[in-house]
Amino acid sequence: MEKTVRWAVCGLGKISRRMVKALRAVEGTEVVACVSSDKARAQRYGEKYGIAHRLTYDELAANPSLVDAVYIATHMNAHAKPCILFLRAKIPVLCEKSFAVSVAEAESMIAAAKENDTLLMEAMWTRFLPASLYVQKLLKSGVLGAVKSADAKFEVGLGHGPKSRVFHRAVGGSSLLDVGIYPTTYTHMLLGNPEKIVSDGRVKNGVDTSCNTRFTYPGGVAVTFRVSTEFLSWSEYYTIECEKGSIRVPAFYDGRKVIVKYAETGRKEVVKGYGRRGKPDGFIYEIAHFNDLVRAGAKESLVMTHAVTLEVMRLLEEQMKQLGVNY
Repeated sequence: MEKTVRWAVCGLGKISRRMVKALRAVEGTEVVACVSSDKARAQRYGEKYGIAHRLTYDELAANPSLVDAVYIATHMNAHAKPCILFLRAKIPVLCEKSFAVSVAEAESMIAAAKENDTLLMEAMWTRFLPASLYVQKLLKSGVLGAVKSADAKFEVGLGHGPKSRVFHRAVGGSSLLDVGIYPTTYTHMLLGNPEKIVSDGRVKNGVDTSCNTRFTYPGGVAVTFRVSTEFLSWSEYYTIECEKGSIRVPAFYDGRKVIVKYAETGRKEVVKGYGRRGKPDGFIYEIAHFNDLVRAGAKESLVMTHAVTLEVMRLLEEQMKQLGVNY
């Protein structure tokens, strides 16, 4: 039988609660610890969700043998400190996106992983979804010909009210760091680094609340996308226009389905992603991948490499820079 991977969750908000449920749905996975900077909060969380060990950051770092992996989902401005602390304790780390608030911070986290010869991966779950893998395979096959252009939106204002963390600089608020990471990552996944980036948007109190971006690639291929956390906005899709057809992925970050249209025949094909019985959450795919890395004693993912994380962080930082936002 495969080794059971024992997990701790660090940062005990909404996303970690979803992660606990997803972890428990993956065979060979056990949630054994919850970790917070506030001991009392860890106690309450552990009691509510039936988790045995309720620890502070320092307590987990002092007892690394309790776990095989830790998932970090603190506010984005607070990813680096626990990440580096746990890596120094030789605990493999899965760190939620956006990985950091700056390239310099991301570099320090990756340097800690290398210095301590310990696994570190960004939790960009979209990279591991069946729909994402299908889109990559379809484009690589050449059936649709070369990519001519792409367009995307990720506006989630209805999910973020006026008092949301995404509008507060002190906790790493940013429409780009919160949701712009998705079209930026998806575009990088398909086409790599652009030759040129042009961005503009709205900034309030030092935080970008919306951003319009254009990535230009060789041959005049252009990808445009808009992201927003402004109240009452809502739109999610990624569309790719190719020489012989098109691909549309509604809510592409979640990848429940892919719609392919073939120009010559007019045929439309709908390919399902996940959501079938026994597949309760898209998080399970990155969890399974990370479990395999832990079991193999790997130090880096070959899918979500350190280089990919840094390249995407540079793209995000350039977009924020053009808006006048700096962390």
